[in-house]
Amino acid sequence: MMPENFVYVIGYYKTDLHDIGKNLVKLMFEGKGIKVIDLGTDVAPQDFVDSAIEENADVIACSALLTTTMPIMEDVVKIATEKGIRDKVKIMIGGAPLTQSYCDKIGADYFAADAATGSDLALEACQK
Repeated sequence: MMPENFVYVIGYYKTDLHDIGKNLVKLMFEGKGIKVIDLGTDVAPQDFVDSAIEENADVIACSALLTTTMPIMEDVVKIATEKGIRDKVKIMIGGAPLTQSYCDKIGADYFAADAATGSDLALEACQK
């Protein structure tokens, strides 16, 4: 089943300008039929949430390569909660310094250790 109507908002956090992993994830998501709104790099937490609202997204997928940007992921979860969309939008995190433990700590829904796992989880999230 192709998830034709599911929308993911993806990007790298503010001050993190690495995008190779994000681009790979985007390609893999699109290969599974998922519409991706790519915010690029150097994205503020509020922009992830605003874009999710604007695009009626199902998932916000956040990536970080630098440990210094990890706390911003928790900001996305908090802002999504404050904006009242947390029960509608799932949050997926991934990137080299991240773990399932960190995902649980900040209240995100999914952790992907690599692009292949992320695309499988994306499809799973769409089918729920």
